[in-house]
Amino acid sequence: MNIKSLLLGSAVAAVAATGARAADAIVIAEPEPMEYVRICDVYGAGFFYIPGTETCLRIGGYMRYEMHYDDADWVDGNGDLHDYRFGKFARFQLNVDARNETEWGTLRSYVEARFNWNSTGGLVGGSGGTVLNQGFIELQQANGTIRLGKSDTPYARFLGYGSPFGPFDGSYGFNNSGELSYQYNGANGFSAIIAAVERGSGEFEPAVEGGVKLTQGWGDIGAMVGYDTVVEEWGAKLVGNAKFGMFDVGAHLFYASGPGSIYTIGGSEFSVLAYAKANVSQTLAIAAAVQYFDDEYLASNDTWQVTGGLDWRPVSGLRIRPEVQYTTTDTIVGDVDNWRAAIRFDRTF
Repeated sequence: MNIKSLLLGSAVAAVAATGARAADAIVIAEPEPMEYVRICDVYGAGFFYIPGTETCLRIGGYMRYEMHYDDADWVDGNGDLHDYRFGKFARFQLNVDARNETEWGTLRSYVEARFNWNSTGGLVGGSGGTVLNQGFIELQQANGTIRLGKSDTPYARFLGYGSPFGPFDGSYGFNNSGELSYQYNGANGFSAIIAAVERGSGEFEPAVEGGVKLTQGWGDIGAMVGYDTVVEEWGAKLVGNAKFGMFDVGAHLFYASGPGSIYTIGGSEFSVLAYAKANVSQTLAIAAAVQYFDDEYLASNDTWQVTGGLDWRPVSGLRIRPEVQYTTTDTIVGDVDNWRAAIRFDRTF
């Protein structure tokens, strides 16, 4: 009986201990499903869906470093005269592009934030500091796009920028400001744009810009006009670009009705910019451009500018552009000549 009692007591104790341990056991919860980032290929490469939304986002930008040489005389802060100037410029630009579909069309917001450093206080590349270069909202529909915000103005961008260069891309009426614009995209390569552009005068005095363009397989041709309400002067330009095999060529013809407007090119009434680019390989191109400025609104006489350079993309994401520019102006004391050189490195992502 003593042995049976001992065995029965041991069994009861074992069951009780097992039950106690089971009650105290830690239960590990099942992991929640992870939401992976989904690729959004509706708007092109690089977009992805923001988790939990139907908004597509693309993040990109570039890192730039430039070195510039200018042989013009200048006086430093100590009053010392120098016969040349050498400067460096660095920039980090961050691009953020967000889009989603709505009942009104594709809603887009786009931002370019720049962080600049300049060793020479604005001689080359742009001023230092942080700047919002682009920041606008677009509503893209089947036949057109409404844009509201800060942007390169239609007069600067709609017909293409200047010559195919980096640091020395010519004078072509570039301006970056607030705008409200509508771009119509028609059939057979036809497009048109109309815009009100902020002048920054502190009053409601927007410049008015409008243009048309025809784009075909051989290239494009278009015209643009702008009226500066602050100085009550207007400007216009006619631009054509074409591609022939390995060659890209183009010409810009500019007119300004008077001095001092945002459409006056280099202080001249008439200016002509022509360029040619030879794509000698998939990674290397050679480019040259010439620009003429008349003397109608200038204290000096006619000015000529000649630029030449290379466009080299040795590896994916890296672009190297060395350039040289020569400028000559006919003045009452004789010709005034100037040489400039630069090399630009861009690492894009």
